Amino acid sequence: MDNQETLVQRAVINEPMFDSKTGEFGKGYSPDYGQTFIVQEGTDGRHYHQETDPERISELVFDSFKLKSPNGTIWKLSIDDEGNLIKEKEES
Repeated sequence: MDNQETLVQRAVINEPMFDSKTGEFGKGYSPDYGQTFIVQEGTDGRHYHQETDPERISELVFDSFKLKSPNGTIWKLSIDDEGNLIKEKEES
């Protein structure tokens, strides 16, 4: 090992941190040894991320959920007993 530096890597799991993308504070992990941080638990509960949790999100069953359109409008989506989609615009 001539002139090579040893890179010390430490697992970052379930530690207090600020999320690299959102800036939110909570407990989370780093998938790349501290280069980026992903908060999973905040003061408002569990945080799910579209990029890292799609298989976990798809296993959950919801009565309704909210989506944001490209212009920023929030829509609440649900379904009735006949399978018809119900959409409601959230008022700001």
